[in-house]
Amino acid sequence: MFNNNFSIGIVGLGTVGTATIQLLEKKIESINFKSGKNIIIKAISSKNFSKKRNIDLTKYEWENNPEKLAIRDDIDAVVELVGGSDGIAKSLAFSAINNEKHFITANKALIAKHGFELHKKIIDKNTSIYYEAAVAGAIPIINGIKNGLVSSNIIGIEAILNGTCNYIMSDMTSNNISFQDSLKTAQELGFAEADPSFDIEGIDSAHKLVILGMLAYGAKPNLDKVFIEGITSITSEDIKYASRLGFVIKLFCIAKLEKNKLDFRVHPSLIPLNSLPASINGALNAVFIQGDYSNKITFIGEGAGADPTASSVVSDIINAARNHKLKNNLSFLNQKLEYKDIIDRVGGYYIRFVVQDVAGVLANITTVLNNKNISLDSVVQDRNKGENYNNIIVLTHETNELDIRNAIKEIGNLDTVLMDPHLIRVENL
Repeated sequence: MFNNNFSIGIVGLGTVGTATIQLLEKKIESINFKSGKNIIIKAISSKNFSKKRNIDLTKYEWENNPEKLAIRDDIDAVVELVGGSDGIAKSLAFSAINNEKHFITANKALIAKHGFELHKKIIDKNTSIYYEAAVAGAIPIINGIKNGLVSSNIIGIEAILNGTCNYIMSDMTSNNISFQDSLKTAQELGFAEADPSFDIEGIDSAHKLVILGMLAYGAKPNLDKVFIEGITSITSEDIKYASRLGFVIKLFCIAKLEKNKLDFRVHPSLIPLNSLPASINGALNAVFIQGDYSNKITFIGEGAGADPTASSVVSDIINAARNHKLKNNLSFLNQKLEYKDIIDRVGGYYIRFVVQDVAGVLANITTVLNNKNISLDSVVQDRNKGENYNNIIVLTHETNELDIRNAIKEIGNLDTVLMDPHLIRVENL
């Protein structure tokens, strides 16, 4: 038995909250040994006490008002597993810190919106905030950046941060099926929510990306300044042509600091087939960090699910218990950085044109591209037998996004082009 206790209050008893309590109950001896404290679940709170769960709630004190956990003298840390950027989650976070209690959360929306201010609040306080579970599930990426890579300046982060999207893109690639069919399968398997928009529109990934950017560059998260594009427009045709050109398509997240400007983006990307990110399939997450002295570091693992997330929550509880008198070093928040606009991106582009099956269409397209100083790396002209349309796919050399957009607008107005051209950015890793 250890000499002192570390008491926690847990708010939120959904799948992650339940899994967290189950892990604490099952592994308490090992957890206490690793933390050097007696970790005690002092009290719990949720919307509904009577809801059926796979845990015995009568073991623990119940608080009808979860905000009382943040002011109780007998609680050292508040564990918030409710979700949402505001409301009770925000109230608990600031109240816990004001009352000098550690705050532990798996809530990416909260940290993405208020993490910068929460970090400022804990300056000169003997408490801290922990949110390893907010990004990439069981992958220890938060501690990796805060502690393991603290000696390096981070040059860039590239990542696959949403298991739902990665599963869908992998399924479409492997089985040559449509986005809607793959999404339905993902929902049946539990990889996608009934309303998957938060995932498939890229918002979930953007929340996670700005959290990593805050730690890597001291950047105040601002989702309005992050370019976000989801995967709903990706078709099986795009996947087929990407493969023919030597690429796979992933929802890719990028955070870089270039000339004191933040280049933060979430969008579908063509990734070279022979690169490591191209091999990250299914619901896995991966984070690739380039440091000035560490070179490229790779983190791969389960990015979601009750057990992986609970694993990170309990790791944070252990670290909070270990660092009970932690003095915070928050010098990384001092930078004032502007965000780069996507219009200034320079890189390669994949563009698919659906055109009439008539002579001269390709020449008209290439003429416009040449006039915009856009040079081509590859061209595929695919005639569809028995159809009255063709696909023309171009892969460009590095060029400016503004020039690409102007060219696409002009080409889209040609009478022989049947629908808006489809653009996907190329990331040559």
